[in-house]
Amino acid sequence: LVKHSNGYGIYTAIATNGVLLSKERCRDLRSVGVEYLQISLDGATPETHDTFRGVPGMFERTVQGIKNAVAEGFFVNVATTVTHHNLREVPKIIDLCESLGVKWFMMYNFIPTGRGRFIIENDLSPQEREELLQFLWERLKKSKVNLLSTAPQFARVALQIEGANCTKIPTHFLNSDLPDKLRSLSDFIGGCGAGRFYIAMNPNGDITPCVFFPMVVGNIFKDDLETLWTDLREFTELRMRDTLKEHCGVCEYRYVCGGCRARAYGYFGDYSSPDPGCILNRESYNGILNKYSLTYQNKNLESLKEKVY
Repeated sequence: LVKHSNGYGIYTAIATNGVLLSKERCRDLRSVGVEYLQISLDGATPETHDTFRGVPGMFERTVQGIKNAVAEGFFVNVATTVTHHNLREVPKIIDLCESLGVKWFMMYNFIPTGRGRFIIENDLSPQEREELLQFLWERLKKSKVNLLSTAPQFARVALQIEGANCTKIPTHFLNSDLPDKLRSLSDFIGGCGAGRFYIAMNPNGDITPCVFFPMVVGNIFKDDLETLWTDLREFTELRMRDTLKEHCGVCEYRYVCGGCRARAYGYFGDYSSPDPGCILNRESYNGILNKYSLTYQNKNLESLKEKVY
């Protein structure tokens, strides 16, 4: 498959749990043109990672897979979906990434889709997410690893911390090693890119705005992709920040953030709704708490603050 896609000039990246990345398999993947591997790591300890994965021994196998990938010369991105289970371990996960020699650490937003719908009580509160993004921005200044996040609020946090001194706006694909023109492109795009500069395609051909956004808007075997991209109402609306509901639609940071549209859809069934994970959307977040009868205690924040401030 990789050879076939490379023949069409398609850049192939692979997301994996890393457990099957033996030295031999890494060599095979490199030989057919794979350059980028995203490897999921859910904790800094075997206890945390293996508990989340549900299989003993996964942590050691994943870390070995990361080592093999780095040694073979892949561009390695370690991805962690941060929840209440591993929030306290984020600094140590970054320490581990630095020691392993990976290029990126990506903090993934929790999104209530798929099996995630059944564990929404593990989602971070807006205050926890705010503190985490502030930590990531400060840690980025001295880290050996590029720190990124799929939370579009990361751009707002950076702007609020740096003010007029902010020379670059972080996005979840920002690479400080890119040429200036590409860095400018990442600044221009800003925020949630679902249906704006990328889409997702399932094996059966179904097209969705992003991999975490289970709203099927067409099928590659039945519809013309260019027509969908240019004329589809849903894509047009996803590109319009001024029509977002509640605070997201009037926020001064809507053009660099805009909230996660998959989270809005997951929680409210409406991609124009506010992202309840933002500190500026407290009312929406309180509505989620009432809807699901949840109470969150922000017990994990001090360990993050002590690492940075």
